[in-house]
Amino acid sequence: MMSDLNLFKALGEETKHKILQVLSDGERCACEIPSKIDRTQSNTSMHLAKLLEWGIIKFRRDGKKILYSIKDNRVNALFKVLKVKK
Repeated sequence: MMSDLNLFKALGEETKHKILQVLSDGERCACEIPSKIDRTQSNTSMHLAKLLEWGIIKFRRDGKKILYSIKDNRVNALFKVLKVKK
């Protein structure tokens, strides 16, 4: 289980927050995320790596695609509580 501190770090940093918002709607291909959050592929990859390291998200391979999703349901619960606009 992820640490509470890392969860709040992720939610408090704009790019990671945007990634989590995108993933709160369901699994997404790595290729889709940069355009949805208005960031470069390399910048997005760096943030995805940190979210993976912290245990906040997970991934799976589908052929050549890498699909990301939220690992801990507390993220979605917090978005519901906060009523974050997408």
